[in-house]
Amino acid sequence: MRNFIVFILFLNIAIGEDKILGNFFKDCNTSGTFIVFDGKNYASNDFKRAKQAFSPASTFKIFNALIALDNGVVRDTKEIFYHYKGEKVFLPSWKQDASLSSAIKRSQVPAFKELARKIGLKTMQESLNKLSYGNAKISKIDTFWLDNSLQISAKNQADLLFKLSQNSLPFSKKIQEEVKEIILFKEDKIQKIYAKTGFNDNINLAWIVGFVKTENKILSFALNVDIKDIKNIKIREELLNKYLANFSNNNRIKSFY
Repeated sequence: MRNFIVFILFLNIAIGEDKILGNFFKDCNTSGTFIVFDGKNYASNDFKRAKQAFSPASTFKIFNALIALDNGVVRDTKEIFYHYKGEKVFLPSWKQDASLSSAIKRSQVPAFKELARKIGLKTMQESLNKLSYGNAKISKIDTFWLDNSLQISAKNQADLLFKLSQNSLPFSKKIQEEVKEIILFKEDKIQKIYAKTGFNDNINLAWIVGFVKTENKILSFALNVDIKDIKNIKIREELLNKYLANFSNNNRIKSFY
């Protein structure tokens, strides 16, 4: 997710009204949706799919972190809360202790599973309900965002991430700022890009969600795409860049609702 080269062009174009975008997914021989939100209006290639709920996979780590901080499970994003004990893990980078900051950068599933267990079922459920996060369904406390029980739409993701950008989620400003800091992907003199990826190999679905901020503009976005082969995971980033590069005022208007 290194080639975010077109955000400035994108941010200079007002959405104005809800818009239909071109279908670059078809060009890549796959299916998916991209939706962007400016706080008032939406643009998407497929509004129907943008309202369809899927497992959030690792994009839920953003909210796992917020909930943990809000409930004092960890003091801050630098506290080491996970200790690797030599168990078998999927990636070599997971064979180490973790804080929220390091775990989210490594997308360290075992660390976030432990975090969820520490939060507990009751508190997690109350927090999901408070957030209106997708269907708010929890199966097993340490797998619900991976096993397809918890599901959320791209539109819901974009809505929640826009709220995070504004510090308007039901958490303190301090907590929201802390979490934004650890999902900051890239910044320069003009813009800051906040993002988290995810992939659910049970349904072969990949996500990128986040928001981009300049001095006078904030846009949240969510993209999910069907990935038949994990080797093609880079399609996710390619599609995101195509949509950002080709967003324009010439798109046909259509109400989201």
